[in-house]
Amino acid sequence: MTRSIKNTFAPINRIPPEVLSLIPDYRDVERDLVTLTHVCCAWREIFISRASLWTSLDCINPDRTGVYVQRSRGAPLEICLDVPDDALLMTLPLIGRLKALKLLGFSQDVLRLTEHFSSPAPLLEKLEIDVLGYYPAAVKNTLFDGNLSSLRELSLQGVFTNLPWQNLSNLTTFDFRRVPSDAVSVTQLLDLFWRAPLLREIKLGESLPSSSDAPTERVVSLPHLRLLRIYTKSMHSTLLNHLHIPTGALMTLEFWFGGESSPIPYFLPRSIDNLNNISHITSINLDFRSGVAMRLKGPSGGLYMFGTWDDANSARNILDCRILRSLKKFHISTTERLAIAQCDAPVRSKTENSGAYQTLHLMNNLRTLVLTDCLNHSFIFALNPDRNASNMVVCPELEEVVLHIREQREGSCIDGLLEMAKERASRGAKLSTVVIVCPREYIPVEKVFDLRSYVPYVDYRLDDTTPRWDILPGEADEASYDGDW
Repeated sequence: MTRSIKNTFAPINRIPPEVLSLIPDYRDVERDLVTLTHVCCAWREIFISRASLWTSLDCINPDRTGVYVQRSRGAPLEICLDVPDDALLMTLPLIGRLKALKLLGFSQDVLRLTEHFSSPAPLLEKLEIDVLGYYPAAVKNTLFDGNLSSLRELSLQGVFTNLPWQNLSNLTTFDFRRVPSDAVSVTQLLDLFWRAPLLREIKLGESLPSSSDAPTERVVSLPHLRLLRIYTKSMHSTLLNHLHIPTGALMTLEFWFGGESSPIPYFLPRSIDNLNNISHITSINLDFRSGVAMRLKGPSGGLYMFGTWDDANSARNILDCRILRSLKKFHISTTERLAIAQCDAPVRSKTENSGAYQTLHLMNNLRTLVLTDCLNHSFIFALNPDRNASNMVVCPELEEVVLHIREQREGSCIDGLLEMAKERASRGAKLSTVVIVCPREYIPVEKVFDLRSYVPYVDYRLDDTTPRWDILPGEADEASYDGDW
């Protein structure tokens, strides 16, 4: 009795019960929840009385599962299942209370699990089926009786189905990965998108049909779409031809290429032919580090495109021209910022025929050019009116040039920069700022002073920090590679 009274007046027990019951929300509930109930009688009563704390079931231990089911009372349940066992049988009468369900295992195990879920789940908001190994599973159409009226998030990995569900009016996220490209047709995907008008995020990983069985004129509108991410081996626009992408949406197209069976120039132009809705590009980022990465950003939306090849060096040489010229498919006359990283293709003898010139001469509103680890000087030469046959000023609004020089041999571009600044100044197109960043003193100080004769502000910094290749403003995180793909 004395110990109980002493415990009652302890400072920790002066916390109001409604506040104390929130502690598990900031802890690892699965690991610490039972421990919290063993602190004292008061804590045990408080935490057991909060039914929402006991709704996450892993169905590994039948005794533990029984306790959780009892304490959860009528609250919606979140269940994670691996291999069917006795604990699973305890949850089958509770399908009507399912809020989230994750099925994980090899193909045969997942198929056995799905056979137990044929009745409707009116509260189910999140469904994830993940098949391990190399053999995908064909899920039957009877899953939850084909009606998922409350579903918001659907993730199918290593699973293919006829996608027969009729009621997907609340679906906002669809994640479909690791199935053969011919397992699901374009028509089936379009039917699902049509039944899910609230879709905001679509991810397709290694699951994109290579040909379309849908009529050419069929186009499905996705008015709420904010992110479309496609990851596949050979990039093509089969599905995109049937989608209306709304203004402001972000598209990420990622593909890989290995071997010599398909030439590089074949892929790139085809993959962006039908993306004309991405217009009025204000920022462009190109990275030739391993193949190519292209990022376009503007008020009409964004496009992130990533491609890799076995022979990265030959990719750079080809794409120096191909990727730049492909930008002409978009409205780049409004582009204000262009950043390019690790382009080392050979300099062309005639600047007006280079990919750099073909692109830059369309950017009448370009304000900032950033070059990082660029061994060639095509972009500097293209901006020099004395280097093209017409002697015209390319990018007349250009105000700032930023150079990140990582190697000593890149320092030779300062001569071209000085010549370009002098020629532009003589034609009334003066640069206002030049920033040069080097890890060591690669640039002679006298050349910096020479630049200041034509550029009001010249900043020469010594910095060993490796700059980010993706240095465009805004939403940088969205362009990053999704590590679990």
